[in-house]
Amino acid sequence: MIVTIANRYGCGALEIGRTVARSLGYEFVDEQLPVVVAKRLRTSPEAVESAEETGTSVGSRVLRVLELGTPEVGGGVQDAVSFDEECLQEVRQAVREFAARGSVVIFGRGANAIVGRRADAMRIFMHAPRGWRIERISAGLGVDRATATAEIDRIDRAREAYMRAYYDISWGDTSHYDMTIDTAAFGLAEAAALVVRAVELRA
Repeated sequence: MIVTIANRYGCGALEIGRTVARSLGYEFVDEQLPVVVAKRLRTSPEAVESAEETGTSVGSRVLRVLELGTPEVGGGVQDAVSFDEECLQEVRQAVREFAARGSVVIFGRGANAIVGRRADAMRIFMHAPRGWRIERISAGLGVDRATATAEIDRIDRAREAYMRAYYDISWGDTSHYDMTIDTAAFGLAEAAALVVRAVELRA
């Protein structure tokens, strides 16, 4: 089975995803995706992640990639746009390859859109009330509520922009998922158990 997890920032989905993978004996795919793509493009994981940030302007991304010393970027905006597209194609290919192996939990990166609806996949979207997420991030990172709020809103906007720009879908639209979970209502351990049970039933 293939499990994809998309989430609103601060709802505990990363911890849940790792727990699900561990419980099922699946591979958990998160940070290794930019590494795989970077190796293929002969650049750095940081440059790949920069190319995925649709929340910033193209000009800002050009400057950031140049600062990282990426050899693929020549000197103009068009070069940076081409690099962004190349990264996107490699991310899609890497997700498909991980999915082809099966027994995998893929976190983020629009994997639900890449994998699509299929009998051997469970596409999960995790969310929680904004206030609950603010409290959790504030306590977890040791920052004030204003800082936690700004970070949650920034990341949520970036994820919405990413899915709309690259996949032309509304992030969080339930029609693109097989299951949605309010992690605040269930708690992280129970949310993980729900996903595991769902996967077992589907399998």
